Amino acid sequence: MKTMNEIFSRNLRNMLYAKNHTQVELAKAVGVSETSVSHWVNGDVVPRPKKIDEICAYLKCSREDLTTDHEQVVELAPEDVMAEELRNNPKLFRLMFYAMRLPPSSLDDLIKKAGELK
Repeated sequence: MKTMNEIFSRNLRNMLYAKNHTQVELAKAVGVSETSVSHWVNGDVVPRPKKIDEICAYLKCSREDLTTDHEQVVELAPEDVMAEELRNNPKLFRLMFYAMRLPPSSLDDLIKKAGELK
């Protein structure tokens, strides 16, 4: 059985993705730090009920949308999976940012080295 932290975390990530909002935008909208939103998204903590209501108002969803286990299997296209991972993983985003600026030969070297790290 999933904990409330896991349920809220997954639902919040999915809702942010579905509504095309970032963690930074949510933090500004509900008046908390980006670190607080990161803790919610990572499942470290669940916000207080009043803050959940503010999040719901911003995302235009119900409290149940964020606090109920809606286990659904959604088949995402590979590029959507990658985009979501880049959005949620700052280190991977930074790696992609730098890789995009490499010349093709250097990019080949980076791919080879990354393969060796596995």
